[in-house]
Amino acid sequence: MISGNVVYICHIMKNNILKGYFFAAASAISFGLIPLFIIPLNEKGIHLDTTLFFRFLFAALMIGVYCTFKKQSLRVNQRDLFLLFVLGILYALSAEFLLWGYSAMSPGIASTVLYVYPLMVAILLYWKYSEKISNPTRWSMFLALLGVLIIGWEGENMRFNFWGTIIVLTSAMTYALYMVIVNKGKLQAQGIVVTFYSVLFSSFYYLIKMSMGSFILPSLDTLGFISLFSLVTVVISVLFIILAIQWIGSTPTAILGALEPVVAVGVSVAIFGEKATWNLFAGLILVLSALMVKVLGDTQSLRH
Repeated sequence: MISGNVVYICHIMKNNILKGYFFAAASAISFGLIPLFIIPLNEKGIHLDTTLFFRFLFAALMIGVYCTFKKQSLRVNQRDLFLLFVLGILYALSAEFLLWGYSAMSPGIASTVLYVYPLMVAILLYWKYSEKISNPTRWSMFLALLGVLIIGWEGENMRFNFWGTIIVLTSAMTYALYMVIVNKGKLQAQGIVVTFYSVLFSSFYYLIKMSMGSFILPSLDTLGFISLFSLVTVVISVLFIILAIQWIGSTPTAILGALEPVVAVGVSVAIFGEKATWNLFAGLILVLSALMVKVLGDTQSLRH
């Protein structure tokens, strides 16, 4: 019995399933830590465009140094360069709308609204590529969406701000498009190169925006904080999500993104004083149940 389980676990590892889930979870956790950085920066009065410009610029520099150290070529063909430009703009817009949504509602609640993007990914893949939505995927999406709705429930009312919800839904759509293009764009570039150009073009987007207004260089300690923000929530998150998509696909990766609101709500409660309620814990249990449904569904399919 034990030897059989060992063989089965090795079979899963051979198919990169566990690797894919690990990277998807790590990406979601790092992305969910955004409130830990953006709220202190907002409190310092740093303009959003300035924060995001340096966030993406530092990410591009870090990845560029890594590629140089590893002797990884950053050369890409013209077709890939165009797609990478599109990915960079989509990622920049997703970040902008999400952080804009943070100003309209609690970061934890905004992160739960963002989680509709797995449904958008599944719908886009079904509509554009006729990719079937499996029963485990349907159940996991249902449980996860129910979980985030319960998290947003407060007494007899929903805590979702209407305009904030629209803004964050826009972020979700651009993020879903990003994931679908990474999955179906047939890019020749490796994941680390895709990450480099995505964040580089994102920084160009904010550089153009900043050039239209007044630019004030943040202090050295603030730049150091933004560089950490960049490393945790961009370099790690984007690179890991690309690796996850390559190994388990867009929809499973998106569903594992349920960890994002879990982490964001946890940060909001533990550090920024958001109230912990019964619905918060009930919602988190449902979200984690959604993850288990998807993982067990995929591993069960491997047995057959």
